[in-house]
Amino acid sequence: MLLVTPIYAGLLAVLFFWLSLRVSLIRLKGPAADDAAAKRLRRAVRAQGNASEYIPLGLIMVLILEIQGAPYWLVHAFGMALLAGRVGHFVSFTLPSARLLTQVSTALTYSMICFSGLFVLYYVAI
Repeated sequence: MLLVTPIYAGLLAVLFFWLSLRVSLIRLKGPAADDAAAKRLRRAVRAQGNASEYIPLGLIMVLILEIQGAPYWLVHAFGMALLAGRVGHFVSFTLPSARLLTQVSTALTYSMICFSGLFVLYYVAI
C-alpha cells in the first residue's frame, strides 16, 4: 500500500484547485479593464500553468521511488521539496517583489526533479 505519495498528491491537488479557482474568479469579474487587472490575470494563469507543468512529473517521480522501495524519509524529502517549491512559486506569483523566493522555489523544484530522477535510476541499478 502506498503511504507517502497520496499525502503529497492530495496536498498538491488542493493547491492546484486553489490556483484554478483564482483564475476562474478573476475571469468572472469580466474583461480586464486596465493594465493592472490584465497583469493580475496573466500572473494567475501563469501560476496555474506552471503548476500543471511540474506537479505531474514531480508526483510521478515520488510515486516511482515509493514503488521501488526507497526509504520513506527519502520519499518524504522529495515530496516535501516538490510541495515547498510549488507553494513558494505560488506565493512568489502573488508577491511581485519576491524575486528571491521565485528563484529559490524554482531551484527547489528543478533539483527535486533532477535528483529524484537520479535516485530512480539508482534504485533500478541496485
